[in-house]
Amino acid sequence: MIRDALRALLEALFRVLFTYDCLGEENVPQQGAAVIAANHPSYLDPVLLSLQVKRPIRFMAWDALFRVPLLGALVRLFGAFPVDVRAGGGRAGYHAARDLLRAGELVGIFPEGKRSRAGWMEPELRAGAARLALETGSPLVPATIRGAFRAWPHFRALPGLATIRVRYHEPIDPAPFRALPEEEATSALLAELRRRVERTLMPGVKADARIEVLWRTSAPWPRLFEAGPALLLALLVFWKTRAFAAVWPCYAYIGYLLLDLLLVPQGRLAKWVRNGSAAAFVLLYGGWALPRLGLPALIGGRALVAVLAGAAFPYLYERGRVAVSFVQGLVAAALLELAALQLAPTPLGAHVALPLYAAAFAWEERSVFWRYAAPLALAYALAVPAWLGGGFNLLPHAIAGLLAWIAVRTLSRGGRGSQQEPGPLEETRSTLGLRD
Repeated sequence: MIRDALRALLEALFRVLFTYDCLGEENVPQQGAAVIAANHPSYLDPVLLSLQVKRPIRFMAWDALFRVPLLGALVRLFGAFPVDVRAGGGRAGYHAARDLLRAGELVGIFPEGKRSRAGWMEPELRAGAARLALETGSPLVPATIRGAFRAWPHFRALPGLATIRVRYHEPIDPAPFRALPEEEATSALLAELRRRVERTLMPGVKADARIEVLWRTSAPWPRLFEAGPALLLALLVFWKTRAFAAVWPCYAYIGYLLLDLLLVPQGRLAKWVRNGSAAAFVLLYGGWALPRLGLPALIGGRALVAVLAGAAFPYLYERGRVAVSFVQGLVAAALLELAALQLAPTPLGAHVALPLYAAAFAWEERSVFWRYAAPLALAYALAVPAWLGGGFNLLPHAIAGLLAWIAVRTLSRGGRGSQQEPGPLEETRSTLGLRD
């Protein structure tokens, strides 16, 4: 009972942090013994393999872990059993695993014997998983863990955001291999295991390598959707106020774009900040500038910012083209909302235009969590302004949000026409907000 409750809680957490999903869990036998053998890219692997499998998987684990407070209780709760990793201790672990299989349980083994140093399977695999399957006649169930090396590799102290997929493959029946000589049977079974795991692992490894290169690429020159709105807002505010003190944030933002190009070391955080900076600047500075432009000040700004931040969160996991398109559309929606305020001044307009755009974009792109993001953003755009007293005067603001969605949809569709769509194994949405 405790294990099931903890598994459900961890699965919900992992689905948010890692957009975790598991495929093929029906390939794990519902009863009887089986050996689960997977690649080993991260610290998270035993939990990742267990989250959507109802039966406990008994993993071999370093015996020192069982002496760590809280962690020891956790690994025991998930069915792990201790193995002495010192010389000669592996035989006792092998015998314990064999006894568990003969008792009809699931045993989990990582044939690499340690966490991967590069994301793909190590060149040499240990024979324990194959020998257990051959000796006990238990089916060998290969599993591929994809994306976990990016989430929590061996050289990082804490995990990061990544899209993780676990795939269980069809079981391998060891019976045909048992007719071969022992060493030949073991090698053949390991080769088949590697083939099935790497069939879905290698495209993800290549995508991860590509992402690491993209993190370090030089920043682009200030783009139109970044510098253009800043200059436009500076012109409008100065025209109304005749005060340089009111427009210095616009030039400071353009200065940041140039510093990012010339001086800022490039990496994951720098790329994320840069890609989201245009929307953040337009929303924050635009909201501050409204009274100075003679327009109604926005009410409930913090609530709106919180909703938009939640709507933008899934694009940390999306491929770069989609993430940047979302930001471009949000900037366009903010500028069109500024125009709508000229026609129908109201402090509630942004509460309609911006969430409505976010809902339409998530629905159109079927982005990560779109089943939740789209209806929640739409409900906010409809319910909150009505609750605060809005009426038909909000129609131009709704049109502004929809026009922004149509504009970015048209531009992005036009840019895709000459490009071949990626195959199902490429999963290019794993580029986490970078340019494709």
